[in-house]
Amino acid sequence: MKKFLTLLLLSTAASASIFAGTPINRNELPKAAQTFITKYFANDQVRKVEKDNGRRGMEYEVDFTSGAEVDFISDGNWKEVKAAKGTSVPAAIVPSAIAKYVETNFKGQSIVEISRKRGGYEVELSNGSELKLTEDAKPMQPRQRGGKGRDQHR
Repeated sequence: MKKFLTLLLLSTAASASIFAGTPINRNELPKAAQTFITKYFANDQVRKVEKDNGRRGMEYEVDFTSGAEVDFISDGNWKEVKAAKGTSVPAAIVPSAIAKYVETNFKGQSIVEISRKRGGYEVELSNGSELKLTEDAKPMQPRQRGGKGRDQHR
């Protein structure tokens, strides 16, 4: 029983380390990511920087002492931005049509998280609402699964 528990503990620790990124220094980030941090998070301290091999190449995660987080793709462009509690993401990174849509349809709400997705953006508001919008603020159509190459109108 003791050996079993030891093996279980070791396998759990090993699987956790597989999903953890590799710590790196801030200056090892792609130049575009460094510029983004300097421009939009100048008053925040970097707490942790990690790199990880994602599905589409190297990805980077930056955590700030305020609680904000930014994920970058291999070229240094942001993939996801989460604001610190009680704040909103930098307004300049939100496409203007989406910002206007939120202002018009969700009065008093701010964007606390934004992610780039295929075909548009996923946005989380301060009231917990989640929106999936194209860059011009139209609702994103759900992607069809399966049926690739097959006639859908039988």
